[in-house]
Amino acid sequence: MEMEAGGQCSRKRKSAELGSLEEKLVGRSFSHKPPQKPKRSGPYRSTGFRCVRINSSSLRCIGVEGFSYQRGLKFLDLVVENAPSLKSLLQLGSCGFLHISVISAPKLETLGYLSPDSSSRLVFDSTVIQGFKVDSFTTTVRTVKILAVEIYALSLDAVVDLMRCFPSLEKLYLQSDGPGKTNLWRRKHQNLIRSLDIRLKTVVWRYYRGIKSHVDFATFFLLNARVLELMTFEVHDKDYNDAFFAQQREMLQVDSRASRGARLRFTSDWSYHYISLDPSVHDLDPADPFERTQPPKADTNFMLCGNC
Repeated sequence: MEMEAGGQCSRKRKSAELGSLEEKLVGRSFSHKPPQKPKRSGPYRSTGFRCVRINSSSLRCIGVEGFSYQRGLKFLDLVVENAPSLKSLLQLGSCGFLHISVISAPKLETLGYLSPDSSSRLVFDSTVIQGFKVDSFTTTVRTVKILAVEIYALSLDAVVDLMRCFPSLEKLYLQSDGPGKTNLWRRKHQNLIRSLDIRLKTVVWRYYRGIKSHVDFATFFLLNARVLELMTFEVHDKDYNDAFFAQQREMLQVDSRASRGARLRFTSDWSYHYISLDPSVHDLDPADPFERTQPPKADTNFMLCGNC
């Protein structure tokens, strides 16, 4: 792994030999601290540089956060040149104007959070994702199976574009509580539905409100994802009641769902944390870092379609 103090990812750089490279790495652009020998029990925290080039056969996870404190160097570029074991690329918070380029990561499965509020730029070959928007799409990334997105005004069009970039997607995590757009799709995406193979098995939505734009978004997956197994809606306490569940069953057209085995779960238990809110050491360990970290409370979960 090479870390550069200059403003560009040029070949004139300051290299840091990590010796026994950890399988997990967290890079933050805080002010420079003296390097410490990494401990096997946690990630290696690296600071004080503007560019990182990754060449590692053992690295499994990278977590980055692209801002700086006081006069510290701002983290601007991450280049994954050759990482054959890399499985997760995580943006732990605000990534500012961070430019991430993935050249070779054949086992990359997990990506997120992507957000329209970020100016970060993610590049896979000739496919460019700016924040949340797909600016250029010529190459699909078929290895990515888990994607997390954070957006105030949820846009189905933007999410569909991301699904085209990642056609093997099996898990989708959403954080959105804004009103969103109309998210109408029956006419707009009818041709796409015929050609797009939706492989999603799990959808988790934090801050679901049950309003029309949210319902329109959710029904796209319920009525078209043929292998969907579980869709979880995390709702406010005021919406966790029988009247809301009955209303949502009708609005979401549950009886017409594409996957007869799909279950819908409503929960008001938000006691667990998300990686973007609490980037602790243990967040980088699981195969799915966005998954619930503790069992849900029994009295805060309602399962719909369990025996439909």
